[in-house]
Amino acid sequence: MLSSWVADTTSSLEDGDPTHAISGSQFLPPVSYLGKKDIEFFAVVWDDEDNGNVNVVSWDVYHPLNAWGNGSFKYQVMGTQITDQAEAIALFQDAMDAGLLTVAGEFDANVILTEYLEKGTAAVWVGTADLDYHQPAGDYRVLANAIDFNNNWAEPLESTFLYVPVAAFEIDFDTVNYGNVNINTHKWVAGNTIFNPGDNRPTLRNIGNTALQVTINQDDMGLGESLSGWNVQWDARMGNDNANTMVYEPFETVTLPNALPLCNTEELDFSIQVFKGTTGTKTGTMTLGAVISPIPV
Repeated sequence: MLSSWVADTTSSLEDGDPTHAISGSQFLPPVSYLGKKDIEFFAVVWDDEDNGNVNVVSWDVYHPLNAWGNGSFKYQVMGTQITDQAEAIALFQDAMDAGLLTVAGEFDANVILTEYLEKGTAAVWVGTADLDYHQPAGDYRVLANAIDFNNNWAEPLESTFLYVPVAAFEIDFDTVNYGNVNINTHKWVAGNTIFNPGDNRPTLRNIGNTALQVTINQDDMGLGESLSGWNVQWDARMGNDNANTMVYEPFETVTLPNALPLCNTEELDFSIQVFKGTTGTKTGTMTLGAVISPIPV
């Protein structure tokens, strides 16, 4: 085993670091419900007898430590040989230029290119797999393996790739309708856990690769201030546990205290309390955001 690398299918080979500022491979999650991230695994193999035409090449992939899976085996990716020498050389050169290569300790990337690939004494193998949108962020460990036709195993070559942490959610609403509101009356709009756009029952689901916490900011809906303070006050919570309710004033950004785990769906509940106002329709803007949660889930 001379070298290995991992790439995605974008033109930059790694959409998490498209300018290749950091060595190794970094990939962004698809950030879409049920989305998948396509990954390609490569290895350069050489055999005294068969010029890289070994029997089997595979990659064992392991989950990140300190995340769901905690370093456990994820899957094995099986490879096929790239028989077009020019294509194999171009793939290796692109990976070398992008800083994606892991090279066996006693070798050099330029030597592998000129003394092995260009002379046809080594071959490039490739295997494909994917990462689900909800696979945990972190460093995935990869062991590249090869077996020749005499059942001799190569020394495995270890590398890692980073599934870049991204907090992201999807919601099924674009409006919170508080309806008729009486002065000094605390009124809630309850969500639910059924993702059904347009039902005025706010729901969100995690489509990133980290646990997240929701941030909220609302304006005053034109209700303004009095000497005693704002004429309106908001509440919000994720889930139905009142202990997780946050009370906030207009233009104040708050972070809900509880975390939404990977691939989970939860309700959002919102309330309004008006202390002073006039009759008529009031409208305003609510901004929702997400931050990566440090809370273990």
